[in-house]
Amino acid sequence: MDNLEIIEKLKGELPPTIAVIGYGSGIYKQTGYTNSEKPDKDVIIIVDDFKDFLISDHDKNPNHFSEDFDKRILLRKKEKDKFYSNVGCLKFYQDGVHFKAMVISKKSLEEDLNTWKYFGMAGRLTKPILYKNIPEDLEIEIKQNRRNILITALLLNHKDIISQSELYNTISKLTYMYDFRTILPGEKKSKSSDIVNGAFNFFEQTYNQSDVVTLENGILINPHPVELIDELPNNLKNYLNKHLNKEDYQLDEVSKIINNYFRKTNLPNSVRLALSSATTLGKKETIKHGLSKVKRHFQK
Repeated sequence: MDNLEIIEKLKGELPPTIAVIGYGSGIYKQTGYTNSEKPDKDVIIIVDDFKDFLISDHDKNPNHFSEDFDKRILLRKKEKDKFYSNVGCLKFYQDGVHFKAMVISKKSLEEDLNTWKYFGMAGRLTKPILYKNIPEDLEIEIKQNRRNILITALLLNHKDIISQSELYNTISKLTYMYDFRTILPGEKKSKSSDIVNGAFNFFEQTYNQSDVVTLENGILINPHPVELIDELPNNLKNYLNKHLNKEDYQLDEVSKIINNYFRKTNLPNSVRLALSSATTLGKKETIKHGLSKVKRHFQK
């Protein structure tokens, strides 16, 4: 089976879902992996009600959960921020495939896509993804999210001319910018460029057709689209409008403000997302997953 068939087969074995989206090195080949390495199939499972889905899946597919998982913990799981009460991680082996699944409610995903308050899930959907039969409104929001990341990447690259590789690498790096995982030994430092090098055609087809990109004789002209700031997701837009004087600014100033935003956003939210994921993943599986990354890092 190809990856799309694997995703659809998994979807059919789950309790009712809104969509299942594949992403990551197990779905789109990335450079930096040996032929013997077989990365997990990463998927985002989008559901109507987060807790109802997990309880139903635990009843239907107990193998999706670690031995120390307790449904009572899930029922007691309450966060001050509703986003983290509606997102979690599962890691399981099924039908000969290793899966790592991020489960999230549609409402929480849409909040992240429209505001970039958390960006962890929105960032994942700017890179190569694979899906079939998702709701039209969600597909529109994913495409708008890509346009937003493109505007942001162009503002960060404040040069008159940039290469396609520079642009795509900026898009890929934004997900990892100030993510706490990047300071750990288990996460590859070349991760963002490995993604681009392995799926260059995807980035080219996805981002070169946008009205935001200016191509002249195959060369990317950076339009510095400051006038599009007000079209960006609410949290980034408001942060830029608060700190930027649009009547008198330097291009590098725009870049610094965007960097500051992602430093303040990605670092704490990447930690909170990991802690929230550990609730559903289970303590033992969380530790096991972390140690496997560290082991792979030192083996290389």
